[in-house]
Amino acid sequence: MALESASWVTQLVNTNPTVSDPVAEGDDHLRMLKVVLKNSFPSSSTAAIVPNMSGQSGKYLTTDGTDASWGTVTAASPGFAVAMAIAL
Repeated sequence: MALESASWVTQLVNTNPTVSDPVAEGDDHLRMLKVVLKNSFPSSSTAAIVPNMSGQSGKYLTTDGTDASWGTVTAASPGFAVAMAIAL
C-alpha cells in the first residue's frame, strides 16, 4: 500500500488507497484517517462540532469555549462585529 502520511485533511491524497493495495494494510489507513480528523477538528465536546444549520438563517456560530451554538445578531449589541471568510 502506498500508505500516505498525513496529519491534516489538506494532506490526504484523493487516490489512496488504490485497488492494488493489500487489504491487510487497511487498518493502518483507518488509523491515519482518525488522526487526521482529530487534528483537523479538535474538540473536547461530545456535541457536534458544527451544530445543525436547519432553521438558523441570519444567525452566527458562537462558542462558550467548549460547545458551538447559534446566536442571534442584534443591532443593539455594543462592540459586536461579524467576520466572514470566503474560501476560494
